[in-house]
Amino acid sequence: MNPDTHALAGAYAVNAVTDEERRSFEIHLDLCEDCRAEVAELQAAAAAMAIDVELPPPPPLRASVLSAISQTRQLSPITSVEQVPAESIESLETAPVTDSAPLTVSAAPASAPVDELAARRRRFRVQPWLAAAAAAAVFAVGGAVWQPWNDDAPRLTATEQVLSASDAQRVEQPMGTSEITIVRSPSHKKAVFLADAMPEAPFGKAYQLWFDVPGQGMVSAGLIRGSGAVTIPMQGDATIATGAGITLEPASGSEHPTTAPVALFSFA
Repeated sequence: MNPDTHALAGAYAVNAVTDEERRSFEIHLDLCEDCRAEVAELQAAAAAMAIDVELPPPPPLRASVLSAISQTRQLSPITSVEQVPAESIESLETAPVTDSAPLTVSAAPASAPVDELAARRRRFRVQPWLAAAAAAAVFAVGGAVWQPWNDDAPRLTATEQVLSASDAQRVEQPMGTSEITIVRSPSHKKAVFLADAMPEAPFGKAYQLWFDVPGQGMVSAGLIRGSGAVTIPMQGDATIATGAGITLEPASGSEHPTTAPVALFSFA
């Protein structure tokens, strides 16, 4: 199981996974007690945040709305002068607006805006899907904040960036029983050495990587530590090299190759 499968717990809890990821993660859930517990906690937090939350209006709102209503004409729009007698319009425009004698035409419609505001306040609630997403995006566990979609989430390493680069160039060849490969990305100016079964260097020796740089010859690109399956970022600017090689050197490495190369690569 890919270790990254564990990181799908938050996305799975808020239904933010593909069908393929869902099937794979549900198989993983049957085997992983920690992920089952984490998913349960995330779903519980999402459910808690999805409870309706009504926001009360500020105290001055009612007074300001009623004040605006009492000073606003409550007639329907007039499409022709003949619809309303001229004397009615004149009396309506000249009549003073006071607390003791409010306009009768505004009495019935006045409650409508207030009712509408109340209805809007009732509708202003946290939607369940939004609460669930918030619960998964920011979930505290043991004092740490887990934020899978945050910009601070783990990024690809330099090695992973080279291996996944769109301009990655691969050159490979056998070395004994191992298949060795160099992946070079001009956009990242880096190269990575890979082997599926790198042989162990003799005692006191180490395999050393080299870049073949025009005008400079073979320039050290680092030592190969370990054996078996290895992945090693090569040191130096890979874009100026026309090739690479491997030699067997003292364990501490050499400034220049001291033995014949055991493998050579061309980037041409």
